[in-house]
Amino acid sequence: MTATDPRHTTTDAGALAPSDEHSLTVGPDGPILLQDHYLIEQMANFNRERIPERQPHAKGGGAFGTFRVTKT
Repeated sequence: MTATDPRHTTTDAGALAPSDEHSLTVGPDGPILLQDHYLIEQMANFNRERIPERQPHAKGGGAFGTFRVTKT
């Protein structure tokens, strides 16, 4: 596989990412390190993601007047 293969994950700069599933930690159950630039980048992208606003009420229209049947 080459670096342009779409199956590889890359950073925002285009470098190959080490792993999507693992991060740098202190020991097997330790805290995550801030030296894991890819994880910090992914968290920043997630935090800046725009969530579309929901529509609280349906838009509607109305009509006023009377209804007359002219042909039966």
